[in-house]
Amino acid sequence: MADSHEHTDHDRHFDHDPHLSTHSIDPHHHPSTGGAHGLGETEEQHALHSATPARKTWGLNTTQETILFYFWMATSLCCLVVAAAVAPRHHTSSHPFIAMMTAFMVLYWAGWLQTATGMAQRASWVRDEGDLQTRREYLYLAVRLNRLMLPTAVVGLATFCQAYVRRHHLHDLAYWLLFLLVFIWNAVFCVMNAYNNISWESSRLEYEDPDHPYRVGKLAILGLGSPERKDGGNGKERDGKEV
Repeated sequence: MADSHEHTDHDRHFDHDPHLSTHSIDPHHHPSTGGAHGLGETEEQHALHSATPARKTWGLNTTQETILFYFWMATSLCCLVVAAAVAPRHHTSSHPFIAMMTAFMVLYWAGWLQTATGMAQRASWVRDEGDLQTRREYLYLAVRLNRLMLPTAVVGLATFCQAYVRRHHLHDLAYWLLFLLVFIWNAVFCVMNAYNNISWESSRLEYEDPDHPYRVGKLAILGLGSPERKDGGNGKERDGKEV
């Protein structure tokens, strides 16, 4: 994408230095002081931002926090699928269904709140807008939140559809109604997160750091990272052509 703003001396230096345009898929990696600068950020501010230690969520380091989130995500989905399979045989008033739905709720909301807490620690009202690293982390957590909600919404919708079609045979109002609610709240939250957080932050970072890992908004909304640029990652014009 061609830049609409006038290049500064720093921009021209960044364009031609291959070491400064390296693409990193780890949003928690703190770049050196030679990385992309925030808009209006001085060299001193950039050095200070780069030296800031990574924020901890619930006292956990990045690896521990990530493992815990994906454990909660995987197990909550498994519990939801098992609950969907148990209900037609034992009904929603049975102990197996109640146990699986309760486990799903606990695990799902634990992962949701964990990610939302990390986002609140890096939100626009508490961070320095010149700190690109914190903004990358915020975007990563917003994308991760959709990774939790989208599959849950799909399971909820698929279960609701077949349960509603068979409602006269199953005679279990709570079955299709519960999974309809699961679909609705996840679909609504996904759309809100995509519009208010992912699309907004991705577009803003594209202007200052065109090489960030979630620059393709449609992929980021689906919880996917963006492919590396064919030019090696600087996202600038080469030989007068946009790349």
